[in-house]
Amino acid sequence: MINYLWRPPRGPPGDKRPRLDKRLPENFKYFENWGFTIYRTYYGAESDEHWNTLLEVLRQQTLLALGYHETEEARERERRWKFKRSQSVAEDLEQISWMKKLFRLFPREDPSLLEGLDIHGIRELAIKEHAEAEKKLLRASWSFVLVADEAVLKDIARCEFVVKAVGYDWHPTTNASSWGWVRISTGDLLELWEILLVSDVASISKYVPLRFKKPEEGLEIYLWQGDDSMPYFSDFSKVQTKKYPYVAAIEAEPQDHT
Repeated sequence: MINYLWRPPRGPPGDKRPRLDKRLPENFKYFENWGFTIYRTYYGAESDEHWNTLLEVLRQQTLLALGYHETEEARERERRWKFKRSQSVAEDLEQISWMKKLFRLFPREDPSLLEGLDIHGIRELAIKEHAEAEKKLLRASWSFVLVADEAVLKDIARCEFVVKAVGYDWHPTTNASSWGWVRISTGDLLELWEILLVSDVASISKYVPLRFKKPEEGLEIYLWQGDDSMPYFSDFSKVQTKKYPYVAAIEAEPQDHT
């Protein structure tokens, strides 16, 4: 994964200088950040606490989920798929540590601008802010953002650790198998990001894994089940928070989304 974040400056055509070595500390600045912008659209009583808890849990669980890539199971899986890895376990672990350092959440909270925005409103705003987002995140994470609305923050208050993921380049005609957004467990954020990465590399629709053919309002209670082709990152993404003694990735029964 780290190779997709490596963006060294390009020399002029015909430049014969040796390529920069990504392993050197002085070249770390040429890696792009990865992650998501997250919009807060609800500012009701006590929601500040729930918002801060959500940010804490998303950060912790995503970094913990990266622990999967430190396992021999991950190395074997990538060998089967013929993904190129570094030559040693030590180098692999070092690259995972880089991934952890490069992960970012960019919180956006402004009641005058964001309060009460629905999914459509978030899409319109994210499109306007896309150019700025690309300066902070790799490809602005493929035109996806996170949303903490009233329903999400009230779920957090009930110890249901979820967030909404919204694709803002979604179109109902070309992506008819989904509504372009989904409610996910906070422990599944890395899986979502990796699905977006794989979709980009393979030139396939990133909305296929988010398929949901029932009425859109059903998404308010449906919890995304991930993609069967991906590892179980949630097995690694259990966290402790200051307020909640134990927070685990939500384990839901399989839900019908056809």
